[in-house]
Amino acid sequence: MSLPMPITERILESLRSTPECAFEDLVAHHPEFSWNELYIEVSRLSRNGQVVITRGVGTFTIRQTALSKS
Repeated sequence: MSLPMPITERILESLRSTPECAFEDLVAHHPEFSWNELYIEVSRLSRNGQVVITRGVGTFTIRQTALSKS
């Protein structure tokens, strides 16, 4: 039996399959994590330069940077 992947790996794996993802879609795709857990981790990944967050009207999108793809 395999162990579940940590939240960071789950987020980055989602972004590998969908290069640009709305945060709401990420939350819907990962019901095993709370909205708050995902938000905190996406914020951390953004501060580390692994993802870019783009704010729109009432939503924001996340995309992986070249740094985190290598």
